[in-house]
Amino acid sequence: MSTVNPARPSSLFLEDANLIEAAIEATAQVGDDMRDDPIATSDTEAMKMIARRFLANSAPSLLEVLDKHPDIHSTADRLIKIGRNISATMRYARLTAPDKGATGESLYLHYKDKIAGALQLLSEECKSLAEVLQGEAPKVPKVRFGKTELEMPVVTLGCMRFQQSWNRGKPEDKVLDMSKVDDDCQKNLVEILRHAYQCGVTHIETAKGYGSSELQLGFALKELFESGEMKREDLIIQTKLPVTAGKTTQEFKDAILKSIECLQLDHVDLFSVHGLNLQSDFDLLFNNPNGNMIEACNQLKKEGKIRHIGFSTHAPAKLIRKAIETDAFEYVNLHYQFCGSYTCTGDLEDAGNLSNVRLCQEKDMGVFIISIYDKGGRLYAPSNKLRDLCLPDMEPMTYGSVWMWQHSMFDEKKAPLHTFTVGAARPSDLDQPVLGAIQLLKDRDELAARRQRVTDRLSKAMEDALGKKWVETWHVGLPNAYESRFQTHLTGLVWTYNLVQAWGMLDFAKERYGPMENNVEKWSAEKTREQNLENFGISFGWMPGVGIIPSLDYAPDFANCPEENRERLMEAIQFAYKWFPKKKEGEEPKSVPFEWQTAYDMRPWTAFPER
Repeated sequence: MSTVNPARPSSLFLEDANLIEAAIEATAQVGDDMRDDPIATSDTEAMKMIARRFLANSAPSLLEVLDKHPDIHSTADRLIKIGRNISATMRYARLTAPDKGATGESLYLHYKDKIAGALQLLSEECKSLAEVLQGEAPKVPKVRFGKTELEMPVVTLGCMRFQQSWNRGKPEDKVLDMSKVDDDCQKNLVEILRHAYQCGVTHIETAKGYGSSELQLGFALKELFESGEMKREDLIIQTKLPVTAGKTTQEFKDAILKSIECLQLDHVDLFSVHGLNLQSDFDLLFNNPNGNMIEACNQLKKEGKIRHIGFSTHAPAKLIRKAIETDAFEYVNLHYQFCGSYTCTGDLEDAGNLSNVRLCQEKDMGVFIISIYDKGGRLYAPSNKLRDLCLPDMEPMTYGSVWMWQHSMFDEKKAPLHTFTVGAARPSDLDQPVLGAIQLLKDRDELAARRQRVTDRLSKAMEDALGKKWVETWHVGLPNAYESRFQTHLTGLVWTYNLVQAWGMLDFAKERYGPMENNVEKWSAEKTREQNLENFGISFGWMPGVGIIPSLDYAPDFANCPEENRERLMEAIQFAYKWFPKKKEGEEPKSVPFEWQTAYDMRPWTAFPER
C-alpha cells in the first residue's frame, strides 16, 4: 500500500483526493451528530450506508462480493466496520482542523497526509478482502514453531469469544450439552472455522476454561470433517487445562483425556498447562510430594494423545523464566506486545518479557503471543491519538501484528515471535490479521519501513510526553503486585499511566484497572500478604493487583526507585485513581480529552459469551 507524498499537488482530481471526496459524500447525509459523535457509530444502519457509498466509488469489487456472499450476517458486520473506519477518519479531520467547518478542498489541504493515507489503506484492504473472500488471495504464511517442528500459521484462531457461555454462572445456566446452544451461535462458530480454514489459519486454540468452547468446537469440527470441507491432518489443534484440574497425576491425566474426548478427537497436536501463573502452580508441576503433574503430560505424550507440551502464563516474568529453564516445555504462550507485556510489564531488567522471549530462542521453543488486539492495547478500539500516530502507514491493529511478525528484524538478539491468537467472535474479526499477514508475502522491506516509521512516531510521542529518562527508568525498583506492601500492581498502574499520557490509551487503562478495583473488596489491612493472596485465590494470578486505596501510604514502596522518580510515581498513582475507576453512582462524568477518546470500535455486536 502506498502512502501519500505531502509535497504532491492538492488537486481534487488526484486518486487520493477522489477517495476523500468519496468519504465526504458517504458521510455527508448522516448529520453532524452522527459524523462527530463516536457513540453514534452504534447506529449500524447508518454505518452500512456510509460503507456502501464509499465502496461504490473506491472498491466496487468488494461490494459485489459482499452482496453475493452467502453469510449475510458477516456481510453486515464488514460494512459496519468499514463505515466506522470512514466515520472515524472524517471525524478526526473535522474536529482537529483549524477551521472546524472545513469541507472539500480546505479539509483536504489541512489533513491530506493522514486522511488520504487512511482512506488509501482502507480502499486497498477492501480490494484485497474481495480476493480473500473469493479464495483468490494467498494463504496466511507459516513459520517453523521451534523444536516442535510444526509449520505454524502466523495467525492463530483463538476460541474464547465465539462460544455460547463461559459456564461461570449458576449451575442450571451452564451449557454442558448442545441442547443449550443457540443455533445462531453454533452457525456463527462454524462460519468462523470455515473462514479461518479458507485463509490458512489452521491453528485452532481452545481451553477447558473457555466454557462451552470445547463442546461446541468438537461438534463443529466433526461436521466439517464429515462434509469434507476440512481435513484433520491440515489442522494444528491445541487445548489447555490448569494444573489444578486434578488433585493427582491420574486425575489430571483423566481431565486432559476428557477434554480431548469433548473435542471428539483422538489426540491434540499441542497441549498447554493453562495459567502457570503462581508459584503454587509451578510446585504442583515440579515439586509435588503427591506426584508431579508434569508427569501426566509426559505420559500422554508417550501414548500419542498429546504431540507437544507447552504452557500459557500471566505470571511475573521471574516465574516464567523459571518455567522455561526447566526444559519441560516445547513452547510458551505469553504476553509480549509493542506497548508492553500486560501483567509482566515493569518486571526484570527489560521491563517485561523480552528476556524470556530471547531465552525461548536459545532453547528453540515456540513463542505464541496472547491477545495482541486486546491485552496488547485494545487495538480493535484504539484511541484517537494512537490511531493518529499509526497513520498514514497502517492502522493500529496492523501495526501490532507487523511489530510481532517482524520482531526478529529489529530485536538485537533477533528473537522470533511465531504466532499470535485472535479471539474471533465473528468471521470478520479475522479479516484484519489475515490481510496484514498477506502483506508479509508481498514486500517485506516496504512493510518494515512503514512499521519503523510508526515505531519512531510512537517513541517520540512517549519521550515528548514523559521525558527520555523517565521512559528508560520508570520501572527501576518498582514492585509488582506480588512484591508491593498492599498487593498493589504498581508496575501495571504506572505502565498504563504512561500509555495514557503518551498515546491516549485511557479505555485500555480502565479495562486493565477493572479487576484491580474489584479486588479492593477482598483485601484487608488486618491480613498478612500471604493471607490476602490466599483470599484472592487463583484469579489473582490471571489479573493481579489491588486497586488504589487513598488512605494507604504508597511511598515506602518507592524506596528502591531512583530518587528523582519518586514524586512522579506518586503523581502516576494519583492520576490512576482519578481516571481509571468505574464511574460512581451520582458522579458527574469527566470531560475526556478528544485524543483519549475511542476512534472506532471494530466489534459490531456483543460476543455470545459476553451477553
